[in-house]
Amino acid sequence: MEARREGRWGWLAILALGIGIIYLAGSILIPFLIAFLLAYAFDPVVLFMERRRIRRPFAIWFVILIIAAALVLFLLVVIPIIQEEITRALEQLPRYLEHVRTAFLPYLEERFGIHIPKTYEEITETVLPRLREEAPNIFRPVTAVLLSFFSNTAYLLAAIANLIVIPFAFYYFLKDFETLKATVWGYVPPRHRPEVSRWLHELDRSLAGFIRGQLLVILFLAVLYGIGLTLIGVDLAFVLGIIAAFGEIVPYVGFIVGLSLSILVSLLQFQDFLHPLYVIFLFAAVQSVQGLVVAPLVMGQQVGLHPLVVIAAVYIGGDLFGFVGILLAVPGAAVVVVLFKALADHYRRSPLFRA
Repeated sequence: MEARREGRWGWLAILALGIGIIYLAGSILIPFLIAFLLAYAFDPVVLFMERRRIRRPFAIWFVILIIAAALVLFLLVVIPIIQEEITRALEQLPRYLEHVRTAFLPYLEERFGIHIPKTYEEITETVLPRLREEAPNIFRPVTAVLLSFFSNTAYLLAAIANLIVIPFAFYYFLKDFETLKATVWGYVPPRHRPEVSRWLHELDRSLAGFIRGQLLVILFLAVLYGIGLTLIGVDLAFVLGIIAAFGEIVPYVGFIVGLSLSILVSLLQFQDFLHPLYVIFLFAAVQSVQGLVVAPLVMGQQVGLHPLVVIAAVYIGGDLFGFVGILLAVPGAAVVVVLFKALADHYRRSPLFRA
């Protein structure tokens, strides 16, 4: 009994040490984690091709070529559309600014009882002197960030290295994925394998199709938002659609940012309340279809997390690992939830709980 207790404490110490190392080396491990998740997502595709008598290396290169072709297609088709929309919006910019000067600013003055300078003379007489006084306080944080960025080139080099490492790590993870699974499974004690298999199946079911489904959902949202905003007649329709769609990588952010920007553009463009109302209806309809039809079909039940858990995961991931932590927060939270379920189940079956 004493030996068993010491063994458990030893394993807990190893687990704590591993978590500490992962936290300290997070910036180094993140590209490998991204590559591993991509390999996890595309391994079923490679296995499907292997069952069709295609050798694994050829199947992997086929998957890589499909991904590269999708990126090239995006650049050749979508970028010109975005460029044309931005050009057209810039042509309309003087009209937008004139509307702000003649309608929006007077409304703010009347509503809040403040005077907003509108002419160049007023700006030079009131705003510029105030800016000169507050310039050191205003620009001190910006200056500090810029100096830190340009003085420490390690961050830039690390970003470039990550872009190089991820494709190579993705290939090798995908190449040896089945071997890696068999190796890890070999270290699971035989008496615990049924229980571990059950929880791994639960984890796989929870994460099944999450990455693949997320990409398909983003594509669906971008197309639907872009077409809908184009039919309404909003400038920058596809730009706003892409922003709203890719923002969904972080739950709820894409909807809020995309809706806010689309309402703002429609207000400046049409100068009425009917078109912003159309925009609200569009976003509500797309979100309803996405939540009730597309996500369940494409991603199953996604990861089955409560919205508060998702928000907490995004906040914690961003605080610990920055933007990449935000991107990986939801799948990471799914893993943690499954592990907690396993621990809770083990606790309920333990003598401590039954005592």
